[in-house]
Amino acid sequence: MSPALKTSQARRSLKAKGLTTRAAILETAQEVFRDLGYYQTSVSEITRRCGVSIGTFYQYFKNKEQIFLELNDLILSRFWERAEGLPPQAGSLEGRLAGVVGLLVDHISSHFYFHRILGEFELIDSVTIGYYDSIARFYRNFFRREAGLGNIRPFDPNLITYGLIGMVYFNSLDWGPKSAAYRGERLVSLIVDLVLKGISGPRPWNRPGDQTAPPTGRKTKGHPEPEEEAAQGQLTKRALFQAAETVFGQYGFNRANVSEITRLAGVAQGTFYTHFKSKRNLLEGFVRYLSRELRRTLKQATEGLADRRDQEREGLRTFFRFLHQHSRIYRVVGESETVGLETGMWYYQKLAEGYVAGIRDGLKQGEIREFPAPFLARALMGVNHVVGLKWLVWNSYPQAELPQPLLNELGQWVLTGLGTSEKESAS
Repeated sequence: MSPALKTSQARRSLKAKGLTTRAAILETAQEVFRDLGYYQTSVSEITRRCGVSIGTFYQYFKNKEQIFLELNDLILSRFWERAEGLPPQAGSLEGRLAGVVGLLVDHISSHFYFHRILGEFELIDSVTIGYYDSIARFYRNFFRREAGLGNIRPFDPNLITYGLIGMVYFNSLDWGPKSAAYRGERLVSLIVDLVLKGISGPRPWNRPGDQTAPPTGRKTKGHPEPEEEAAQGQLTKRALFQAAETVFGQYGFNRANVSEITRLAGVAQGTFYTHFKSKRNLLEGFVRYLSRELRRTLKQATEGLADRRDQEREGLRTFFRFLHQHSRIYRVVGESETVGLETGMWYYQKLAEGYVAGIRDGLKQGEIREFPAPFLARALMGVNHVVGLKWLVWNSYPQAELPQPLLNELGQWVLTGLGTSEKESAS
């Protein structure tokens, strides 16, 4: 064999070996990100698990961020490959919608760890917005096309898209071993029904004519919970929680420091450690404090409303007002899922408990259509959550808000669905 031929074969062999090594590092990094999240993942941990040297890692990747961005591109390319391979637009509206919802369910369930990581503070601006916008582009086009054909109401396609993502994501969360779970075709069927027909049940309903004004009968004053009595210790904890909201919201959990929180709260560091063992302990307490504030606000807003549909409309408006005032909170809640997954899930579970109970009351009265209450609570929480992220948290404008026309459309969609077009309504 000639020397030239040997050299050529060696180059081909080295190239193949290099590609194999690179792929192994990428696959291992995916496992480490799944286990530890983005911030806690290190190059040394990736190389240790992969069985290669740190020097070998840097032959193929510049840093941890580059390997994560490549994973991002890979996951999005998988989505678009499947999206472009969907059957042509034929058959019934329900069938077409089931196809695109099934794609989203499969995609999120297959890459759930990645969606959870996207909630980490450091990634919100650089990766998360672009990731979701790429997926949203496919669904915006779908809803825009169906509206153009007169098959669905011409609501804002971006609003429906991000609401749909929320429905799927929240029903993909692990709600615990004793909780009802909805997966696969069952989940797709429930979501298609909800998207097209909404939640409003058969019982007659006197709908308020003014979409911007709250229904009458709403109580405006509530009673403080025992945890919020004005004892000195509670006042100090409240000051620390309010400071934590600002500091965590500005810097993220990992880069926030206790000294800045205590300075902003106007207390000594020694006082901090009287109430909290650590910064992580403060985060857990803050998430619980935030949960109480939101639940109390929602309760005050909907007390006195007899019909569950009126409660849903007012609860939706109240949630977005609350989020407008505390737009940084969802950065903190998202991080709590990665810093301590149990804390983030506690936040969602606590909200869901009361929500499920209210939905069941509405089901008994015929005000809500026949849905499994846990599914419906998660789906509607998901709609609010992801729409809130899109318009209020990811928006760089300091006074970002969900415009009133979009808020009205969101309420109409949730209550009565997309499936009745303007053309059908007119007839």
